[in-house]
Amino acid sequence: MGAFIARRSLRMLVILALASVAVFYSLRFAPGDPSGVALSPTALASAREAYRHRLGLDLPIFTQYVVYLSNLARGDLGSSLVTGKPIGDMLGYYGKNSLALGAAAFALTYLIGIPLGVLAAAKRNTWIDNLASSLAVLGMGMPNFWLALLLIWLFSSRLHLLPSAGCCAPVNLVLPAVVLAAEGTAVTMRMMRSSMLEQLSQDFVRTHRATGLKERVIVGNRVFRNALLPIVSLSGLRLGWLIGYALIVETIFQWPGVGYLLVDAVLRRDYPVAQFFSLLLVLVVVLANFLADLAYGVVDPRIRHA
Repeated sequence: MGAFIARRSLRMLVILALASVAVFYSLRFAPGDPSGVALSPTALASAREAYRHRLGLDLPIFTQYVVYLSNLARGDLGSSLVTGKPIGDMLGYYGKNSLALGAAAFALTYLIGIPLGVLAAAKRNTWIDNLASSLAVLGMGMPNFWLALLLIWLFSSRLHLLPSAGCCAPVNLVLPAVVLAAEGTAVTMRMMRSSMLEQLSQDFVRTHRATGLKERVIVGNRVFRNALLPIVSLSGLRLGWLIGYALIVETIFQWPGVGYLLVDAVLRRDYPVAQFFSLLLVLVVVLANFLADLAYGVVDPRIRHA
């Protein structure tokens, strides 16, 4: 286990290093720079050059990258070029909101998707199975931005039950969490159903049935544990998908999370904010996949021993 953790940790460091280079260079090669946002469109060219010189943007890109890494090594995260706020303070506020939204969406995904998948498999080829499968197809086929607009139209504009935007009361969390969890719930349900059906066709299930074990014991204690393996392995990828979709969902619902902040920072060419939070999201995805690998070994001891 120690060698496994060491190898994965080294791979994480390599991925983070490559991501930092990609993010740093892509921001600076994109058209425009912070002077176009911070200064008036009528500002003189000399004023723009002075602004760029003050930020060190007139240095070679490699030199800027080395300076950025040295600042990070000293614990200096920098400040926003637009608002002047320290990035550490921004992380506390926007990160808390993203954690609340992500946790709510993650909980909905598995608290609904897994039981629904088990029920669909146990009631195979019945109306329950057909209804659950139809909802799963709908959830996987509908783009999340379109679902967001439909829910805003129905629950905000027509029924006036839920707010269409805002933060940070629980009622503001309902629509963004449902939209963010919709596709994940559908995928989890379909995968859980398929995994349960595969396990139910195994020889050990027929053996348990022949010995007289009750069906709920077979499904709950024997089949369910084995069927969870693909769901656990999917959880790391699911977090990556949630982060990608959160950029859209937080923007639509004006939820002040990391995704909303990152989109705004890229549009404003706020380099320090965009760089830091891009790398933060990469780190979260890599850690999630690492923890999913560990959980996979816990669910199936054969993998851990191998």
